[in-house]
Amino acid sequence: MRKAIYLGVISLVFIFSSCEKDDLTEPVEVDFIFTMDSFQVDGNAKSNSSFEIDEGTIVISEIEFDGRRDQGDDYYFTDGLSTPVTAQMHNRFMSQNIAYDIPQGVYNRIELNLSLGDTSGYALRLEGRYQKGPIDEVSIVYEYKFQEQIRIRARNNQGNEQVVLSRNSNVNANVVFDVPYLFQLVNMNMIQNAEVTDEVIYINNETNTDIFNLLATRLDNSMRVVFD
Repeated sequence: MRKAIYLGVISLVFIFSSCEKDDLTEPVEVDFIFTMDSFQVDGNAKSNSSFEIDEGTIVISEIEFDGRRDQGDDYYFTDGLSTPVTAQMHNRFMSQNIAYDIPQGVYNRIELNLSLGDTSGYALRLEGRYQKGPIDEVSIVYEYKFQEQIRIRARNNQGNEQVVLSRNSNVNANVVFDVPYLFQLVNMNMIQNAEVTDEVIYINNETNTDIFNLLATRLDNSMRVVFD
């Protein structure tokens, strides 16, 4: 009789252990959404001048996911997108959806490595305008034409690194481009003195290179990922 009870207990432990293991392999669909924080600087009241960046497009050619879990195996994958995805961050439009089935569980750390750009065009383009006066306005176009890799440590919507993925809820990975951080060191005087071509202030590796180089040093830390 004791042997039967013992075998029964062992069987229950095995069953619950198997169920728990199965739960940790259950997939959760995670949708990637690309957005941006806009940026504006106002000059003095006398000049009525200002400049802002409120539109942005980014090109993603590869996504690498590295997740570390408390329980269950860590999860890693790389998706070299057959066709690079173009995301208009200001209106959340994407040339194709990006979504992955990721095992549920408590992740103590998720790192994403985003490969930006391809061989055919720019990796990042930000647009805005410089208001020189009440009726005098020129466009601002920032272009980054090099391929780049950005590594980001993801967080939850409370700002912590622990991310809980549950199959009972919809999960978004919000990739946010922090334009205020990127342009933090660019002041009104730099924009006022920038070279203007056909009513456009181009900021790239050929024109207004002083501003371009300043922005390039901050690009690596200009993105964040929030899971909600």
